[in-house]
Amino acid sequence: MKRTLCDVVLALCLFPFAGCLHAPPAGATRGIVEIKNTQVRDGDNPDQFVLHINTLTGVVIGEHTVLTVAHTFADEPSSDHQITIDGRVIEYTIIADGWGGLRSQLDLANKPAEMNDVEADYLLLKATESFSDIAQLVPLEYERADELRDLYLVTRRVETGKVEAMLAKRVSFVKDLRYILVDLPGRAHEGFYLSGSPLIGTYEDGTLVLVGIVKGTGDLLIESDGVSKKFDHQLFVFPAYRIPFDLITGP
Repeated sequence: MKRTLCDVVLALCLFPFAGCLHAPPAGATRGIVEIKNTQVRDGDNPDQFVLHINTLTGVVIGEHTVLTVAHTFADEPSSDHQITIDGRVIEYTIIADGWGGLRSQLDLANKPAEMNDVEADYLLLKATESFSDIAQLVPLEYERADELRDLYLVTRRVETGKVEAMLAKRVSFVKDLRYILVDLPGRAHEGFYLSGSPLIGTYEDGTLVLVGIVKGTGDLLIESDGVSKKFDHQLFVFPAYRIPFDLITGP
C-alpha cells in the first residue's frame, strides 16, 4: 500500500515516545484476542465462498464486547456468517460497523490516496458468550491527545500467537487527529497479526487509554512546497475517539 498526500489534506504533529519506560503500562496487554473469519470470497470466482482463514487481532472491551477492524468482513456479513474468537465459534450481533453498507463501493485492492470516512475501519461486536479477560481502557478524548504518554502497539505474533507490546517511538497525528500514523523501527512490525491491534497509552494521570486500532500498513509520501518526503513502514491507526462507543449497551 502506498499513499500520496499533499499538505492541503495532511498536517503532522510528531510526538516522540522514547522515554525511559521499557515495559508497557500495567494492564496494557489485557483482553487481546485472535479473530478468524472462515468465510472469505474466492477472488477467482466472486460468487463463491471458500474455506480460507483470515486472521486478525481484537480487543475485548466489555464482558460481551469486542473491538476490531471492519475489514474482518470483505463482504457484508449475513446473520450466519461464522467467525471464531480464540478458537471458539461465537454467536454475535454487530453493534457498529464502519464499513456497513459500503463494502460494495470499496476497491480493497487499490484504496484511494485520501483517507476519508469510507475508510472508517472499525467493528464493534457483541457476543452471546462472555469473556473473562477484559481490557480496562478509556477511549481517547480528542481534547486530551497532547496528554498522551508511553504509547505501545499491542499485537500478536504470527508464529506463536503470543501477545507482545512494542513501544511506538514516533507517532504522527494527521490533520484534526482524523488518523494516526505509527513509525516502528525498521521492519519491527513484520510477523504480527496487526489488523485490529490496539494502540494503547496513558494520560498524565496514569489512566490507561485506547488510542486507536491498526487498520493497515504501508508507505507514505508527503508533498509540501514542491518537496517530497517518504515515510516507510507506517502503521495506519483509526483513532478511538471516532468509534461510536456510546452505541454499546449492557456489559
